Amino acid sequence: MRRIQLLLGLCAGVWLAPVAGAQTIGVPAVPENPQLPAEAPASLTPAPPAMPGRPEGDFFTLGDPLKPLGEALASKGVYLKGFWASTLYANVSGGTQRTRIVYNDAFYGADFDLEKMGGPVGTVIHFSLDSRFGGIPQGVNNLSGSAVGYLQGAGPANLTRLNELSLDQYLFDGRVRFVVGRTTLANYFATSDLYCQFLVGTCSNIGPFTWSENSNSPFWPIAVWAGEVAFFPTPETYLRVGASESDPYQYFYGGFPWNGGWSTSHATGVFVPVELGYQENARTTRYAGKYDIGFTYDSSNFADPRYNTQGQLLAFAGGTPANLGSTTSIYLQAQKIVWRPDASKPQGLTLFGSAQFGVTGHPFVQSYVQLGAVLHGTFPGRPNDILGVDFQQNVFDGRQTGHVNDLIAAQGLGGTIANAAQILEVNYALALAPGIQMKPYTAYFFHPDQNLYDVAPNPRITYAWAVGVQFSVLFNQALGLPGFFRPD
Repeated sequence: MRRIQLLLGLCAGVWLAPVAGAQTIGVPAVPENPQLPAEAPASLTPAPPAMPGRPEGDFFTLGDPLKPLGEALASKGVYLKGFWASTLYANVSGGTQRTRIVYNDAFYGADFDLEKMGGPVGTVIHFSLDSRFGGIPQGVNNLSGSAVGYLQGAGPANLTRLNELSLDQYLFDGRVRFVVGRTTLANYFATSDLYCQFLVGTCSNIGPFTWSENSNSPFWPIAVWAGEVAFFPTPETYLRVGASESDPYQYFYGGFPWNGGWSTSHATGVFVPVELGYQENARTTRYAGKYDIGFTYDSSNFADPRYNTQGQLLAFAGGTPANLGSTTSIYLQAQKIVWRPDASKPQGLTLFGSAQFGVTGHPFVQSYVQLGAVLHGTFPGRPNDILGVDFQQNVFDGRQTGHVNDLIAAQGLGGTIANAAQILEVNYALALAPGIQMKPYTAYFFHPDQNLYDVAPNPRITYAWAVGVQFSVLFNQALGLPGFFRPD
């Protein structure tokens, strides 16, 4: 149960910049093979063309005050990157607690192009840190009663951690690329530039709770020893294969090399994902789409959530959980621009869907399905505003739901909880200035699953309703800093 709280809000502001580890902020030019990283702005449509002064629809501009410094550094191969986000979350009805809290998340670092520094061709070093503060460190699921309803920027702890220190190498004119170092494979697999438009229950890659709870592969911003190799046979197709240590121990620590932070002694196994995909270039294809299918395997010997080694119910008898062995899952993703009145402008409507299914073992979430839409450019005169709608359903493993029902019975209460939970989120990103955004949102939780950390489950809790707003600043766009584009 403890790991569930640690997963809450691991994606804080990830749409803003960090997940793929390299900054797409202030992208100078998109190469022919734009395998967009998950950190890209939340739309598959291309960025609006640069305009002197205040862009259309924005209320003000900071005027690129750091552009000369950024360009001077970029000419030497150094690309600064960063963002800051502050998110208000209020559970106003239902759930376990009706209260409001504020989370803050700061991401900062640099990419080093060694080729520009006189080093090897096609070699880049990625370095970034992430600092989180405010709110309750473990996240917000004890407010809504939903373990899958984490919040961007919440948890797993209020500390500064090493987010990435990796070597990125491009070979054969970019047709082969590998990354190795301290990072997380959730940066590269099952990603979409649309997911981090949303603040509750999804961000960066497909169902982050499902991804990280069905394996011991930590999610962003947690870094472990990992590597990934990607092959690009054509500009539209790719195959990527990765491997990392499975190490949930890192949720509690900063991931720095001292005090055993880089040791593998706490690893529980090896996590291996594989993904095959097809993606069209939105700059050259009016109704571009992206489609992929993937497979994951975790060799960890997972603990039984319901039974001990004697076959007794843990909620009543306690003891040591039994072992269930390894897990495997498959996932699918699709997104497609379905309306785009002018191919030279960013306005357009993109529909998306994803799904993940447990195949072997007893993964925490047996199936996850997501459907949604993102409208970039909402009203006349508002070309940079974004409207997002997202629906998710999680169906839990019978042993996991059974354990929660056992806890209810152990309290002497009647009733049970549903084995499926749903979340519906609607938000509106209001562009204030280049790189500066305000995003009000609301989320409704159907049948909160109550896989909680320190709140006893209550069968009377059947819904929760949360509202809030996020204020964010992308430093590169707001201050005129050129960004390094990682086309993966």
